[in-house]
Amino acid sequence: MFAVKLKGKITRDHQLQVELPEDIAPGTVEVIVLHETPAKPAKTTKKPRRRAGRKVTHPAFGIWANRTDISDSGEFAAHLREQMESRRDRRG
Repeated sequence: MFAVKLKGKITRDHQLQVELPEDIAPGTVEVIVLHETPAKPAKTTKKPRRRAGRKVTHPAFGIWANRTDISDSGEFAAHLREQMESRRDRRG
């Protein structure tokens, strides 16, 4: 298997058009589309930013407050992130 980067366009009727080099043999290919213009973001309701003195209403706020085994929540969160980033997916 080899990879080649090509430029192309998507037409109004959603057809992909690319010019292939002569040295690419006929056969099955897998296509990954990287679109230059971002798609419109899904509509979401934006939550207002927290300001000093305002009560935080996020459901996850304070979930570690009563944990006696966590002395530094920032350090604990960093450790969780490190575990997730170094995790090996056993599927496959």
